[in-house]
Amino acid sequence: MKVVELMNKNVVTCHSSETLTVIVNKFELFNIAGMPVVEKGKLIGIVCQSDILGKLKEEKRTLHELTVKDVMVEKVITVPPTESVFNMAKIMVEKHINRIPIVENDAVVGIVTRGDIIKAVAECG
Repeated sequence: MKVVELMNKNVVTCHSSETLTVIVNKFELFNIAGMPVVEKGKLIGIVCQSDILGKLKEEKRTLHELTVKDVMVEKVITVPPTESVFNMAKIMVEKHINRIPIVENDAVVGIVTRGDIIKAVAECG
């Protein structure tokens, strides 16, 4: 099975200048735990709940004062839509990550989470 067959094509993204208050609201609104950070159509990072919680523990600033740029991971692991789901799952386990943006021609075209993989396996029987 290829990534393109199970990726979510409706990717919720954010900008590096958004406050963490806005990001937490997006997490709740869209029932997600992380999202790619995009500027001018290009992927520049990824932010997730654990990044935010970690930063809040070490900083004296609040969600209103911190921006995505303060917490995002800039070295993002990505795969193309043609990658096998098996290889992508292996990357997730090896790198201890829960979501991978799917990138084609420098643009985010989808995202796959561990939950998406579990759902696909369960549906295959």
